[in-house]
Amino acid sequence: MNLIPGGLIVSLTPSPRSPWQSVEDVVRLAAAAQAGGAVAVKVDGPDAVRAVKRAVPGLFVLAVSIDGSHGGVVRITPTPAHAAALADAGADVVELEADSAARRHDGQDLFELVASFVALGRPVKAGVPGIDDARTAVAAGAAIVSSSTMGYPAKADAGPLPDLALVHTLVAAAGVPVVAERGYATPEEVRAAFAAGAHAVVVGSAIVDPVWLTARFAEATGATAS
Repeated sequence: MNLIPGGLIVSLTPSPRSPWQSVEDVVRLAAAAQAGGAVAVKVDGPDAVRAVKRAVPGLFVLAVSIDGSHGGVVRITPTPAHAAALADAGADVVELEADSAARRHDGQDLFELVASFVALGRPVKAGVPGIDDARTAVAAGAAIVSSSTMGYPAKADAGPLPDLALVHTLVAAAGVPVVAERGYATPEEVRAAFAAGAHAVVVGSAIVDPVWLTARFAEATGATAS
């Protein structure tokens, strides 16, 4: 069973304001990420998985389904059916939002949900808000944990990102490889995550979202977006 290679993972799940939304856009971004030295990419949905696996051979693909159709709230891979579609499309790793409180809201038990994903035969990456949910996910068979639920969806009490303290905690106590994710925007932050013991680091908007990047530079000029 293949786990995520250590290194940089580029998230190609587009923000609503990004002009690069199509599967064809995702494929081009995946090829660029590979050429730049990324060890893997993360994509949204089975169509994107199939397209990237076909067009960029050899590139490791993590997959999510960002979907609000189950329970009326957007979740990262809300159900086993979503996970099965990703696995059938060829995803190397299937990821879910492993937040027990959020899953209870949806009428789901976190342990049972993770176990159902694991039964599909693909490594499962569990994005967790804290160590208790990490332990539950690992006990259910998750092979990787990450800080990917921090700030998604945006929470008033999420605190500053990236959350290196969570990375330290997960590395010390989760017992599986840890992926640092959510809010990493500079090489210095990436180096800090590896220094904290992360196996891999995910960067998204700071690489692939031209609107976000332009806004950061425009802010330095004192201008505001119209």
